[in-house]
Amino acid sequence: MKFKFIANAGGIFIGSRGTRILCDPWIVDGIYEGAWYHYPPVKTKLSQINKNIDGIYISHIHPDHYDDRNFDFPKNIPLIILDEGPNFLKKNLINKGYSNFIEIKNNETKEFKEFKLTLYKPFVKHIYEESLLGNLIDSSLVLESHGVTAINFNDNQPDANTCLFLKKKFKNIDLAMLSYNAAGPYPSCFDDLTIEEKKSESERILEKNLNHMCEMVNILKPKSVLPFAGSYIIGGKNFYKNEYLGTTTWDDCADYLNSNLKCDSKIFCLRENQTFDIKNLKQEVKYERLDIKEMKKYIQSLKNKKYEFEKDEMPEICRLKDEIKLASEKLLNRVKKFDIELKSNVYIKIEDEDIWIYKGNDPDKHLYCDLDLRLLNRILHKKAHWNNAEIGTHINFKRIPNKMEPDIHTCMSFFHL
Repeated sequence: MKFKFIANAGGIFIGSRGTRILCDPWIVDGIYEGAWYHYPPVKTKLSQINKNIDGIYISHIHPDHYDDRNFDFPKNIPLIILDEGPNFLKKNLINKGYSNFIEIKNNETKEFKEFKLTLYKPFVKHIYEESLLGNLIDSSLVLESHGVTAINFNDNQPDANTCLFLKKKFKNIDLAMLSYNAAGPYPSCFDDLTIEEKKSESERILEKNLNHMCEMVNILKPKSVLPFAGSYIIGGKNFYKNEYLGTTTWDDCADYLNSNLKCDSKIFCLRENQTFDIKNLKQEVKYERLDIKEMKKYIQSLKNKKYEFEKDEMPEICRLKDEIKLASEKLLNRVKKFDIELKSNVYIKIEDEDIWIYKGNDPDKHLYCDLDLRLLNRILHKKAHWNNAEIGTHINFKRIPNKMEPDIHTCMSFFHL
């Protein structure tokens, strides 16, 4: 078995008999409402990966894994997805005309040509915070073929119990592909923090993520590890937020693991279109580290990029306020269906007014949201998505106190008409 890397969470598993499974193809820049760009820039064209593919694994609906703007493959191609509801991904694919699904339930194994495939739903609700809802969409894939086992964790971060379970079930793991970045709005979008505090929080989060990854590798003890997924930079007017995203390069992740691991796993990185022989632990082309100076120059070159919503006309304020009220009522109904209680009081700024959109059960806990009203208008009318806007760093927040409540951010995904 081999793995050919493309970008971010995209790549191709190649079996010894030539079977090719494409994973999470995001190729074209400008996802997350225009904000996310690849670095290094991707040279691969969609037309190049549209050929000689036997199946596609799509881990979840986030656009760096499933870019619905450019998901254009033969309608009869087998699509490997998690069989878990509510399945927003499957609904979207059906609307696009796809119907050949290989649906695999949690911890279920199915054969696909020379591979045995096992899928997993989100392992935990949240790695670091208390959560009642938690992760609703992610998945992970285990591939087995001719005595070789690879685990593509994607964004589905495991905890210690998960790793103990996987180690016991799959015994010798040849490759573990683990995320080293956690994309999100904190601390880059939180205006109650000073610049110095944002940078400090960014470093703290990064250290926490890398330490967690290191601990999981020490439990899994795979023969090899690929720092994987979550590789991006921010373009457009929010480019300055790259300074405190709480993310790093795959090179820095590899350095951290090599310095801190207690097991003897081989840590490696890949550039676009480089291939790793999983069984023999060999890279077919010599790897070159990223040039950080060139990356910073490239980020500067993106600062004048326009987001699509910036081309819209500003919405009429009275109508917008009426629609916010309706969307707030729908949000409240959705929270009731989840049968949970949220602590935070949530507000959206419209001009100079903070409009109360959700009343939490803690009078001292508040979340203030501020975003371009053209983007808000798109979100309300389902032409954009709140969660994508968050991850794209388009929403600025203030929270009192500075304590995360993951479930309120999850529920805001249902704030629309």
